[in-house]
Amino acid sequence: MKTFNPLSLKLLKTLTPLVLVFFVGSISAAEGGPCKDYGDCDEFKYSLNDTESLQRGAAVFLNYCYGCHSLQYSRWGRVAKDLNIPEELFAENLIFDSSIKMGDLMKGSMSKDASAEWFGVAPPDLTLVTRSKGDDWVYTYLRAYYEDSSKQYGVNNLVYPGTAMPNVLIELQGNQKLVCKNTPVIGKNGGEKRDDSGNTITKEKCGYLKVAEGEGSLSKAEFDGLIYDLTNFLVYVGEPAKAERERIGWYVIFFFIIFTTLASLLYREYQKDYH
Repeated sequence: MKTFNPLSLKLLKTLTPLVLVFFVGSISAAEGGPCKDYGDCDEFKYSLNDTESLQRGAAVFLNYCYGCHSLQYSRWGRVAKDLNIPEELFAENLIFDSSIKMGDLMKGSMSKDASAEWFGVAPPDLTLVTRSKGDDWVYTYLRAYYEDSSKQYGVNNLVYPGTAMPNVLIELQGNQKLVCKNTPVIGKNGGEKRDDSGNTITKEKCGYLKVAEGEGSLSKAEFDGLIYDLTNFLVYVGEPAKAERERIGWYVIFFFIIFTTLASLLYREYQKDYH
């Protein structure tokens, strides 16, 4: 009579769901922290297979952010290769220091001591910002600046109140302000309250962000698209192998499904010898 250790099947049944949860969980976007005065963070869905988006995001970062923020765990050559940008073209258009070599780390050009003196705190390295804060948080933060004359640089941020970072993209976005508007009053049942005539009851609520018409070189949709590309690039920088890992992950899940099925059928055959 054949012998079979049922413990093996128990382990298999236990481990398989855990593996599935691990891979499916890793494929989902990182959940960001709370967006403070903004409320819930806006949803962001990265697209690491969109090479054009990543290329645009790299251009935005290197033109507007790299002067203060480094990507010290990334190398110029790796970024150029992953984004399908020829090294000569990359060096000519996106590297502004002729002494930099493609194998160098992207350590930034600003002195930490000087930046701490100017801004009150040294600008952080952004290699892992989407992994520590969450991509939703970063995407929302970059779009939540507003005019605040009480601050050193004349701006504040709903997601990160009191931020020391100026709004370097204000020329593209335009001067955003906090405004008030009338909003429906919501009843306990979740519906809008109405008066005796059937009209919706409203109250003034403040804290909404608005850019005056005609300000900024980009429309709201264009600016949101630019911030999407920038955040998408930062997601890539946080884990350059993420897209490949997720692609392989599906094959691993498929393997475990097939393996579990075959193991289950084998178990049934062994069970027949016990009865």
